[in-house]
Order: sequence, then structure tokens, then C-alpha cells
Amino acid sequence: MKQHILDNFTNVDMRGLRLPVINIFYNTLDIPNKYAARLSDINQPTNVVVIKDTLEEIRSVIPAGLTRISRQPDEHPTIVETWL
Repeated sequence: MKQHILDNFTNVDMRGLRLPVINIFYNTLDIPNKYAARLSDINQPTNVVVIKDTLEEIRSVIPAGLTRISRQPDEHPTIVETWL
């Protein structure tokens, strides 16, 4: 699936998603040495991603009203946190 890289989530219509989830990753194979916020519908990834240099920058684009969940020990090591 071709990625749709955005600067933020401001104009992303999430109304059709059952449960919007944004996972923040760091240093993935396809986006090395950067933070990536990937939008999913529950556990089904979409092609929407925001890429930033720092965790502070990536957190600044998370839509208001979502709750941060820290990385769990059994999650992939590139996952930093999840927002629901």
C-alpha cells in the first residue's frame, strides 16, 4: 500500500473508522531515524502517516481527545506509544 504522507492529521476524516488508532513508531525500516505516526482502524493500518524529526513534534500533531498508551513489553520495539 502506497503511503499518504501528511504534515498533520487536521484534514483527515476519521468518521468512517470504527476506532481510530495512531501508533507512533521510531526508526522503522522504511522511515529510518524519524518518528512516524501511522493511522489505523483498530488493528488495520491505513495508508495515512505523518513523519517528524522529534517525539515532541509528532505528539503535537495528534488530534485532541485521544489518550496516550505507553509501549507494552510485548509490542514491536519500534513502537513508541499508541493513541486511542
